[in-house]
Amino acid sequence: MESEGPDAFSVRKLATTLGCDPMAVLYHFKSKTGLERAMADAINAEIAAVDPNASWRNRLTALAFQYRELALKYPRTFPLLMRFWITGPADYRHAEMIYQALADAGLGDEQMVDMCFGWYASLLGLAAAEVGGLLKPATPEIIAEIDRLPSADFPTMTRLLPTFADQKAGRSYETMVQVILDGIEHALAR
Repeated sequence: MESEGPDAFSVRKLATTLGCDPMAVLYHFKSKTGLERAMADAINAEIAAVDPNASWRNRLTALAFQYRELALKYPRTFPLLMRFWITGPADYRHAEMIYQALADAGLGDEQMVDMCFGWYASLLGLAAAEVGGLLKPATPEIIAEIDRLPSADFPTMTRLLPTFADQKAGRSYETMVQVILDGIEHALAR
């Protein structure tokens, strides 16, 4: 999937690459969806366990940055993580770490479920957005385009132009991870 992208990926092409019959692949994984789920879990398995003795916030931060690295390493396969409620054994282990961190933070069961899903959706979405280009630093072309905007009509964007030009890769991701964790802490204070 990484070499040709999701649109060009097929069971038939994979089977040709592996030197086997496409039906052998389907027999093993039951369907293309089963194969894609297994692929998602295979990259998910690269996420390392976090120190269970670290604070809940540090554990979630460490996991969050591992997901970003995974997206950067597998930009075409990473979106599969967002297709499945759970990808398989590796994902169950990660979910357990997240639920335990949220339990250690003091959340109740309903809050833990809602916040775990929200945490996953937010972080996977942010990582996919960075790989897709949305969270990457502005290009010189975009900076020039903003600079040509009439400042009377776009005063805030004009004022922010030096900040746009100084964006750093990963800064938006890091900021939003902290905002999400701050939101969890805020929920605890209620």
